[in-house]
Amino acid sequence: MKTPRLVCSLFLGVTLCFVGCASRQAISYNGMSGEAVTGAYTLKPLDPLQISLLGIPEEKVLDVIIDEQGKITLPYIDAPIAAAGMTTSELERKIQRIYTEGQIYRSITVNVLTSAKMYYMEGEIRNPQEYPINRRITLLQAIAASGGYTEYANKKNVTITRNGQVIKVNAKELEEHPEQDIPVEAGDRIKVHRSFY
Repeated sequence: MKTPRLVCSLFLGVTLCFVGCASRQAISYNGMSGEAVTGAYTLKPLDPLQISLLGIPEEKVLDVIIDEQGKITLPYIDAPIAAAGMTTSELERKIQRIYTEGQIYRSITVNVLTSAKMYYMEGEIRNPQEYPINRRITLLQAIAASGGYTEYANKKNVTITRNGQVIKVNAKELEEHPEQDIPVEAGDRIKVHRSFY
């Protein structure tokens, strides 16, 4: 009599394990990190920053640029601080922790602001102009934010000019497979080309 109960318990355990593994695979497949969900902008090398150090005897406002290694240098801190790949709020907490744990300042408030970054929309979209990047945005979202396509647009012929290189994109395919959508970067020049028919 115990055998059917044992078999049933084993079957249930294997099933739960399989469901758990499948759900973990789905999360990693979609690439849904915390930043992607919240849409926060992650800092990159050469990003300009304004860092305010408040609540200290001599309050400071520093204009710094993240170097090519993704690091910044701050006063009274010997080693450069890694900043690339973080959000501004994550960097704020990191700087605050370094100053307080190093006993440089007992009480300090840190504010980090990124200077406005822009991307450019042109061609067959309804509102061709420059747009600020203040959150994570993808190509399809950028097209929608610019008013969408005109009636002459060729969705299969979209180009992104980035750092002197031209990336050709079939936006119609992206609409069918949104998981392949491309993140927009500062300085991108996005052009929706005209259809010839």
